[in-house]
Amino acid sequence: MLFFLFFYFLFFFFFVFFHFSVSFFFLSLILLVVSPFRFRFFLFFFFFFFVFFFFFFLFVFFFFMSPPPLFFFF
Repeated sequence: MLFFLFFYFLFFFFFVFFHFSVSFFFLSLILLVVSPFRFRFFLFFFFFFFVFFFFFFLFVFFFFMSPPPLFFFF
């Protein structure tokens, strides 16, 4: 039962961070295009920062959420 809850906690945790990393990725991409020139370097940093988090959490999500054997749940 604890193992079962542990996987659901991982799913929730990585889903939330994956969602926020994707959201900030697109938000920073939009702001990078429409912002004045003096803010572009700052947004350029955040753009690559959230690209890193996007791929990092994508990897961690699929690595940890690969389905375990069914007997772990019983």
